[in-house]
Amino acid sequence: MVSNLEKIIADEMAQWNIGGIALALVDDQEVVYAAGFGQARRDSIFRVGSVSKLFNAIAVLQQVEAGRLNLDAPLPAEMLPLNPFIDNPVVTLRQILCHRSGLQREAAVGGYFDDSEPGLAATVASVRACVLATRPGATTRYSNVAPSLAGRLVERASDLSFEDYQRNCLLRRLGMASSAWSRTRIPPGRLVTSHMRVADGRGGWTRRTAPVFDLGTIPAGNLFSTVDDLARFASALLAGGGGLVKPETLHEMWQVQFAPENLPGFGLGFIAGQIRQRRLLSHNGAIYGCSSFFGLMPEEKLAVVVLGNEDIVGGRIGHVAEAAFGPLLEEKFGEKPPPAEHFPAPPNLAAFAGDFESQSFWARLEALDGRLSGDISGQPTLFTPAGGLNFAAHSRVEDATPAAFLPDGNGSMSGFTMGAQHFQRVPPQPPLLPDAWRAGCGSYGPDFIPVIVSERHGHLYAMTENMVDYRLTPLKRHACAFPPGMYAGEQVVFPGPAGERPRGIDFANMWLPRRNES
Repeated sequence: MVSNLEKIIADEMAQWNIGGIALALVDDQEVVYAAGFGQARRDSIFRVGSVSKLFNAIAVLQQVEAGRLNLDAPLPAEMLPLNPFIDNPVVTLRQILCHRSGLQREAAVGGYFDDSEPGLAATVASVRACVLATRPGATTRYSNVAPSLAGRLVERASDLSFEDYQRNCLLRRLGMASSAWSRTRIPPGRLVTSHMRVADGRGGWTRRTAPVFDLGTIPAGNLFSTVDDLARFASALLAGGGGLVKPETLHEMWQVQFAPENLPGFGLGFIAGQIRQRRLLSHNGAIYGCSSFFGLMPEEKLAVVVLGNEDIVGGRIGHVAEAAFGPLLEEKFGEKPPPAEHFPAPPNLAAFAGDFESQSFWARLEALDGRLSGDISGQPTLFTPAGGLNFAAHSRVEDATPAAFLPDGNGSMSGFTMGAQHFQRVPPQPPLLPDAWRAGCGSYGPDFIPVIVSERHGHLYAMTENMVDYRLTPLKRHACAFPPGMYAGEQVVFPGPAGERPRGIDFANMWLPRRNES
């Protein structure tokens, strides 16, 4: 049943330098297959990152069912950032659980760049000194600090610490004996060693062992678990909630909340989407050296869990997960996977090569040995032909993302679209970056997750979370706006006199000191 899946996993690990992968395939109340590969064992404990948000959402809805929390009541003002909007729109738990709250992505204390382990209370308290990034309810903006506020409300409603609440009301009920919400409670010898590809500040990368510390945003991403424990969680959900919440509550959690016609979209905690024309409820995760996927087909009562011990490889983990649903559907329903399509490469691939920029990223493409490849803002990317001027882009973060090229009428390509990004060819002589902005170039923050500000094509870029360079737009001399992406609606502030190197930056409400660049 799984021989082809095992080959896919081996190929992904070899091609993208992933040390270990563990997965579990679930049919209703039974784990039909589970295994570890490479550095991972079946019982290895991984950090699961934002899959934690599903457990947090269940805890919130438990308290809603108990009448202690209300999804649509305004949150306590003392927990919220400054609201800059004239009509003072309210922030609600419903908005928080589907990323419509307007809160910034990270907390000023205890956020993703802070390894001081301040705890949930101090992390949430730091939010008060910030400002809402966007109008509540207006747009989807993914946040880690917002669900942390929800977890803090669970603490207040239950009179238990978040960790104790989760242990008593979720983990023990499900028999998740190998799972924990803090590093000190991990069973000895079980945590998989994980790896990070860290930007070195000179355009290159170094590979290092990932640090292990507890986030301040615990409810948003601090769960440690195994594929078998997460399979127990999946089985409970496939059984209508498994006694964790009522079936009608779970049904509401699985509905897209603010834009029901759009898929994928956020429900309450869950991402509602489709795979093979079937409904998929899922969440992925990325956290210091680990990448994860948790997904359910509720009507078919099938689930897949995939955990990897490599940082920022969500595209590859997602590819394995999609492939993993294949043997489940074939075994249960006799459904064969769609036939793979193969297209010849367009003639004159050199016409596709060159430097491009989008609203968020830079790209450098090259044609070599009959293949198109390149670098998308720091992510090595392979392009496979998809017919005509169309390709599918594959990288550590992308899996078969459509890329459509646009001819310029002179035998070359003027640009291309890739997902929501619209790339245009960079002119032969791009504008120069003003000296006042060049002084901000450099490395900031922790050595394991530096923010690297650099110059390219006359623009400032900021490498974030060892993932991609984001193109910055100057708003005034001291401040730049982020483009669409992880920190949309937020800013980078470069304090100090014009032309002088700043001693640090305010990066989306987090102060990051300049690193020694000698």
